[in-house]
Amino acid sequence: MAGMSIISIRRYAKRLLAPVIIVLVVAMMVGVFYIGFPMMTKENTGYVGPSIRVNGQKVSDEDFSNFMAQAGQQASQFAQYGMSYSDAQIRDSAINLAVQNIAFEQEMDKVKSKIKVSGSEVDDLIQKYLPTEEEVQSFMERQGLTSKSQLKKMVQKSLEQQKFIAYKAKQLKIAVSRSEILGQLDQITVSHILIGLKDQNNQPRSDAQALQLAKEVYQKASGGSDFAALAKQYSDDPGSKDKGGTYGPMGVDQFKSSMAKEFVNGALALKVGQISAPIKTQYGYHIIRLDAHGLPTGSEYKEKYSQVRDALLLQKAQQSPAYSDWMQKVNRKALGKLELLDPGLRAFRLKNEQKWQEAAEAYEKALKKGYYKSRVDTYIDASDVYVQMKQADKAIDLLKKAPAMVTADSFDYQAALANAYKANGNAAKAKSILVKWGQEHSDDIQTHAKLKDIYTSWNLTDLAAQETQAIADMQKQQAEKDKAYQETLNQKQAGVGQATQTVQPGQAGQTQPAATAPTPVKK
Repeated sequence: MAGMSIISIRRYAKRLLAPVIIVLVVAMMVGVFYIGFPMMTKENTGYVGPSIRVNGQKVSDEDFSNFMAQAGQQASQFAQYGMSYSDAQIRDSAINLAVQNIAFEQEMDKVKSKIKVSGSEVDDLIQKYLPTEEEVQSFMERQGLTSKSQLKKMVQKSLEQQKFIAYKAKQLKIAVSRSEILGQLDQITVSHILIGLKDQNNQPRSDAQALQLAKEVYQKASGGSDFAALAKQYSDDPGSKDKGGTYGPMGVDQFKSSMAKEFVNGALALKVGQISAPIKTQYGYHIIRLDAHGLPTGSEYKEKYSQVRDALLLQKAQQSPAYSDWMQKVNRKALGKLELLDPGLRAFRLKNEQKWQEAAEAYEKALKKGYYKSRVDTYIDASDVYVQMKQADKAIDLLKKAPAMVTADSFDYQAALANAYKANGNAAKAKSILVKWGQEHSDDIQTHAKLKDIYTSWNLTDLAAQETQAIADMQKQQAEKDKAYQETLNQKQAGVGQATQTVQPGQAGQTQPAATAPTPVKK
């Protein structure tokens, strides 16, 4: 958790201690095993079904649109790692999400008498985590809710899901030990001042210099000077200095696992309010003050104990092979009772199964629906089916029927058209389509990369070499721009530093802009 700020640690601790914070905690706890929770944002996908039916239960167009939006959000996350997904793949993922959702709901229905949630439980939870009308309205707006009854329904569903997961975890003999609970229930808050081996301007500082300054700061702190003010002035930890050097509150187990060993040992050796002499870690010297440490007392202990136990049980369920195996078994059973009512959804799965004739018939039906007439991926996938069936002329005719507004700026469409011409024996036409597209998008490095791959697969070595050179030239130009920008930035920063030194001579050690020293955490 290197670089974690005080704000994020506080949020982590609050989340861990709560049985559920409206909807979010349960969704994170269940993770990949069940992703059928209310949407964080409402996205209109324009989907018109009917889509699917699972074990006799039909999914509404609105619900399937929500699952498509969820699948799209997941695809966006994977895009950060260079993985791309077509609209058809996203729709297919939405099927799996819908199946998981229905399977989970149906399992919940089997034990609904054991997971009932009262109106008072819902009201109490809302009041606890959204205590003001402003917070309620803000949360509702983020969730796309238009009434408090919708909010209560969402919270009730989340609590039912939470109770069901806990019920199932216990049924699968997943347990939480007392020591695990106490490790989170026992909370600690510390403040520290780091005198790093690099100063606030990222300039090297010798060990002796760091120790000397740390001793001076310690003398001021132990002599009664305001600790928070000293942290803001001297600390080289950007994650905490502006918060007075504070980390926490957090569970002791979390504290031990996220902080450097020497830092942990030094803090736990203190009494509340006591300040340590400089303690060395790999990051430099720390002056630590123990602000709070201990378990809740009285009625609060019992309440917090139950909350931590329930939260940890949900975490364990997520990590448990037993729960994972059970959920996968439930999903497989539900998939066995899946009916694909939408010809477009059915066509894509048939295509993946290489059932070409059945897929072609399904695509023909899909393209008669208004929804698919405006989806370029459907034309592309259908054309690929015809190419596989040795009917490239049909693939060309189909692609030419696609609306111009849909295909206007689609490389994948041009590639599919070129592939169809090539399969139909017109290699020159196929080549000209791609060359023209490359000329019209010569400043797009992604286009060059895609063309290079196609030319390579078609054994057009000269064209592939041209694309390789174009990519190298563009990368070189970008590197030169980046270098020039960095040099300009360095010159500006150097100018600011000189101006600061001129205006404020002799004030070394005062707060300077942009510290980059490491925080006292393990990497």
